[in-house]
Amino acid sequence: MTNSGETLVGDSPDPSVGSPIASVKGVELLVDDPVDVRRQKLARIILDSMYQFLGLLDIDGTVIEINKAALAGAGIELQEVVGKPFWEARWWALSEETRQRVKSMVAQAREGRFVRCDIEIYGKSRGTGTIVVDFSLTPIFDDRGEIAFLLPEGRDVSEKIEIEAELTRKNNEVNAALEKLREIDGFKTKFFANVSHDLRTPLTLILGPVNQLLHASDLVCERDQFRLKAIKRNAQALLQQVNDLLDLGRIDAGEMPLVYSCLDVTALLREVAAGFAAAAAERGISLTVPNGEELEVDVDRRKFGRVITNLLANALKFTPDGGRIRCSVSRLSRDRFLVSVQDNGPGVPDKLKSAIFDRYSQGEDQLSAKGSGLGLNIVKELVELHRGTISVLDAPERGAVFQVELPLRAPSGAFVRATDSTGDVSPDVEAGPLRSLEAPHVSGRRGEARILVVEDNPDLRQFLYDVLADDYQVALAENGEAALRVAQEWVPDMVVTDLMMPEMDGERFVRIFREQHTENIPVLVLSARADDALRESLLEDLVQDYVTKPFSPQELRARVRNLVTVKLTADILRKELNSQASDIKELTAGLIASHKSLQDGLMALQISERRWQGFYENTAVGIALLDTDGKIMKANPALQKMLGYQAHDIGGVSLIDLTEESERAKTRRNVMGLLEGRVESYQVKKRYERSDGGFLWANVIASVIPLVDVHAPRIAVIVEDVTAQKAAEDALAKTQTELVRVSRVTTMGELVASIAHEVNQPLSAIVTNSHAALRWIERETPDYEEVVAALHRVHRDAVHAGKVISRIRNFLKDRGLKRGPVNVRDMIDSLVQMLQRALTETATSVDVRIKDPLPALEADQVQLQQVMLNLLVNALDAMRRQKGKGRKIVVAVEADASGGVLFSVSDSGPGIPADKISGIFEPFYSTKEDGLGMGLAISRSIVEGHGGKLWLESCGPQGACFCFTIPATQD
Repeated sequence: MTNSGETLVGDSPDPSVGSPIASVKGVELLVDDPVDVRRQKLARIILDSMYQFLGLLDIDGTVIEINKAALAGAGIELQEVVGKPFWEARWWALSEETRQRVKSMVAQAREGRFVRCDIEIYGKSRGTGTIVVDFSLTPIFDDRGEIAFLLPEGRDVSEKIEIEAELTRKNNEVNAALEKLREIDGFKTKFFANVSHDLRTPLTLILGPVNQLLHASDLVCERDQFRLKAIKRNAQALLQQVNDLLDLGRIDAGEMPLVYSCLDVTALLREVAAGFAAAAAERGISLTVPNGEELEVDVDRRKFGRVITNLLANALKFTPDGGRIRCSVSRLSRDRFLVSVQDNGPGVPDKLKSAIFDRYSQGEDQLSAKGSGLGLNIVKELVELHRGTISVLDAPERGAVFQVELPLRAPSGAFVRATDSTGDVSPDVEAGPLRSLEAPHVSGRRGEARILVVEDNPDLRQFLYDVLADDYQVALAENGEAALRVAQEWVPDMVVTDLMMPEMDGERFVRIFREQHTENIPVLVLSARADDALRESLLEDLVQDYVTKPFSPQELRARVRNLVTVKLTADILRKELNSQASDIKELTAGLIASHKSLQDGLMALQISERRWQGFYENTAVGIALLDTDGKIMKANPALQKMLGYQAHDIGGVSLIDLTEESERAKTRRNVMGLLEGRVESYQVKKRYERSDGGFLWANVIASVIPLVDVHAPRIAVIVEDVTAQKAAEDALAKTQTELVRVSRVTTMGELVASIAHEVNQPLSAIVTNSHAALRWIERETPDYEEVVAALHRVHRDAVHAGKVISRIRNFLKDRGLKRGPVNVRDMIDSLVQMLQRALTETATSVDVRIKDPLPALEADQVQLQQVMLNLLVNALDAMRRQKGKGRKIVVAVEADASGGVLFSVSDSGPGIPADKISGIFEPFYSTKEDGLGMGLAISRSIVEGHGGKLWLESCGPQGACFCFTIPATQD
């Protein structure tokens, strides 16, 4: 082999010897080349076509051949390194250590070893820049099995190493963030535990005195007993929530040990269920517990009792009055047992079954009572501490079945008490919320105003009754549906309602109530939701007052009294006016009312004007009033700031003159369209020139205000500054383009590495088996069976290599064109519109010349657009840095002499340097500093795939012209 362009063995400079078929990579292929010479030339073409480092050394490390890509990277010629030690070449001049390392690798390869490493070399910018390559040396054996040559190979992995380093950095950042998150979660758990611990003391001081007062029943009246029991019940509920938080903190900290004891789980289940018997009987719920045989298991009595307690409390919460709850215990196998709690409530929807045991998770609003969402999570945590599992299933008819499966025995090595009867595990469950003293549906002094109280919490409902019953007739309802039924028979003078309720919430109830009762009945919302937006919305549309829980009874009485007084007064006035229509007092009252209404209207107008002025002065959006010439009559401070003018000098400035020159004519047409009534308004994105010479990108909305005064209509303009958004969009587009380029280069590099890996394996196997076959033949008694077997393996590996090549060929093969009719004019128009921003920024004009008629054209329009887009973008880039000369692109389309269509794209740029013209269609060859060099190569492959041809028609100081043809529709 010789370098590209040199005369090879067998070549003849005499034209009479043979005529060239083609010249590829500087190598001429002749018609009468001998087979060996032809193979040498083809090998040279293949070698120089590979963009990775590839060469050939003798066994002493002397350079015989190096491919063009490696030479170009180092900025050297082949004759500079041929016949010289490989390690003395420019690639390894980075340091003496690098040279010695390569020299050592040559020595190892000479001994028959394959050596490989990542190493930094001079390999880009013609030997002035460095890259990191995956470098290897492979010994090449001759037919006698001796080393004949060394094969150096290298692949640029600089970008891969940079990506891996960036990935490592990102992983470190993620791990640091994860550790920080864990630390914050630990702080949160510790905070909950500390707060919960601190709450236990005040709760103890609440429950202690309350219990003392309840035990001294002879000193407390019946009404005060009702209040004390409500305090006790709700303080116990709060204490349970505090205990839950403390338990979760212990579990998270790993400080919740199990104290195993051997006990009868059936008896434990009966004991816990007994604590719920009174509450179930109060609501008519059938609570069934097992009476079966004893089943001794090893569990923590208190913690497993807590599991059963929470499951029964959950079942009691969701089971309707008159329903049923069934508990059961059964042995599953030699070492497992099962506890089930079944109810006939609404059940658990499928979408919630996977999340219902999560911390702070609750059922849907219509199914769930208010709570912390910790009960089932604590059950799950305690069950898992016992090495068990918990699941929820649909009951056979209706409802839910919670199943807990646990091991019968404690884990090996755990201490188990013989029995543990200490500690009461039965819950302190009240029979139900206390009824009021008289427990009326409607109660209070006759003749007083009627108050309808709607509240789902029984204790709070009874408390509201207790607060209001002394002064009003009070009706109670547990949700919106019940309240609507009460209001149909008993129309209230006022409604006090909660918002968050099952069945029908408060907001929906009030809306339906307003539709059914047109009277001016005031509504007071009493809610725990401190939501200012909701409060303002309700006060504006539906209700008259909104009180947030907790509240003062005295404040509630005062608010109710004020609303009821206003309502009753309005009712009296309405009644009197209707019954005395001719009385002078009614006329006087009407006049006073009209005068007051006028005053209110004037005040409302003044308030509206002040609001508008405040908006006009303080909004971030620019607002202007223009005359018919487009001159500013008035502009708000925001627009003054956007355009860089003061209030005293912006008047009379023309927004049309501030518009970019290329858009002024269009702006004038739009303004005339508004004034002539052809359009009501228009919206555009445009660029204005600021007073300081800068530019403002803005979204502009203009509309006409007819007959503002006696002279002429006016134009209202709204201007939104999108300069920063425009800059961000441009930066994003640039980043996306760069990412696409990086992705292409990386993908192609990996493809070449994969091809080399796939082909090298069967080729190495072929060499090994062929050498073995030769050794067996050369023996004194040839082993023909082994020779035949080796040759079979050679054949197998050769077939495998062929299949690899076939797969690669199929992968790279064109998948076929999606031909269809192409409207050439529409296609070019859409491309020009696509590039309009770039054309405007570079002040480039486009002249489209389509010479009709054109033959019918069927082609893959997407691919054809890609070709045109590549040529237009290349033309734009060529003229981008050109100064002192107009930028112009001419796109011409006409019928081709061969019956097809001829396209041409010419520019007024500096042209292409003469020394670069020959390589512009080659892959990865670019005349741009940051170009990938694939645009023209891909374009040529697309055109040739259509049966056409792409070429450079002309090139000079006046610009470049590219042409291509596409055959017309074939019959």
